[in-house]
Amino acid sequence: MSHKKIIALGLFLIFAISACAAEEPQSVAPKASIQETSDVEQGAANDEEPSSTAPATTAPAENQSTVTTMQPKNDQNSDQSQPLTLLTTAFVDVADYWGIQPFATRTNQLGVQFHNGIDYFTNQEQVGVQAVSDGRVMFVDIYERQPDGAFQINLAWQAPSGEIISYSLEPSAGPADAAKIAEQKLLAQQMMESITIQVGDQIVQGQFLGYLYGQDEWAHVHMSVKASDRGPEQWLCPADFMPTAGDSDLLAKSSIWADRLYNGSKQPELCNY
Repeated sequence: MSHKKIIALGLFLIFAISACAAEEPQSVAPKASIQETSDVEQGAANDEEPSSTAPATTAPAENQSTVTTMQPKNDQNSDQSQPLTLLTTAFVDVADYWGIQPFATRTNQLGVQFHNGIDYFTNQEQVGVQAVSDGRVMFVDIYERQPDGAFQINLAWQAPSGEIISYSLEPSAGPADAAKIAEQKLLAQQMMESITIQVGDQIVQGQFLGYLYGQDEWAHVHMSVKASDRGPEQWLCPADFMPTAGDSDLLAKSSIWADRLYNGSKQPELCNY
């Protein structure tokens, strides 16, 4: 091979190698970019998923399941030497509620609607909320209620004796239209900002927890008591654990609620079996 041919071949190889090196990042970069976009989209999907399966602890009358963000302590470690005792109201000021909806089983003899706890209704725009017992906080969440999309705050704690105490802070009751839901979303954010507890906190009976912000006279705190975190849900009547329930105005306030709902045809007890 002549000297000129060897030089020409060498120059050609140098040019080809340089061209490949210059094009390689352009072929790799788009793939990396696509992969990164895919990761971000997957992350966004994962972030949105909890909102569709958000934890709920409110009344089974709405057929909602409970999903906690923290495992409660094992029932075997519960302190049975400290029987559960509850304050008579979830409100700091007993004058803030005008009526209550009492506990009622599905097969109650009176024939009032099923209710797995007690609702404290208020017509106040802002009401202080307190803990009715000691316990360890399991979760505090903003919850979008299905199927109407109304917003509320759900929180719960486990009492030393093992029972689960749940609150739902609801700006109103019943179905909500788009305008009402939009306002509830803002109120839920305000309520969440007012909450003074977080997961894992040890709370004491009578401790201030935050505020309920109401839209109308049906704003309420729904309180329920579940026997434990194990096995099938077993709802207990909160009034059975209130030593001073008989000296309170709970029964009179339940009659006010019943008169409005049943036009005086029902006279419920605090626990309707």
